[in-house]
Amino acid sequence: MQAAEKIYSLLSDLVDGRVYPLYVPETSETADSYIVYQIIHTEPDNTLDGVTGHEWVRAQIDIYHDNYDDMLALASRVVGRLDSITPSNYLGVQHHYDSGQYRAIIEYEFWQTYF
Repeated sequence: MQAAEKIYSLLSDLVDGRVYPLYVPETSETADSYIVYQIIHTEPDNTLDGVTGHEWVRAQIDIYHDNYDDMLALASRVVGRLDSITPSNYLGVQHHYDSGQYRAIIEYEFWQTYF
């Protein structure tokens, strides 16, 4: 399964489906919370026979919320969900205030099957 499918399937119900790749579309409804993700690095698992289709992926998951405490709680739930991917590696979280909303930036690594 590709990383985008894993991320969306694990996290979409936490924010009523407001999980977006790369950016929030202008046509999306205004909401107090949403998640934006991007793949920031991949390391292919190649062999002497060529490309295997498997990659170790590093994803950045940005959680936005109008309320700081709710953002912290949502970030904790996101980490809990992503931790169900095996194998995976949690790389930490940073907190920011960005454009009127609180933001948690989480980095995670896990396997994806690219094709």
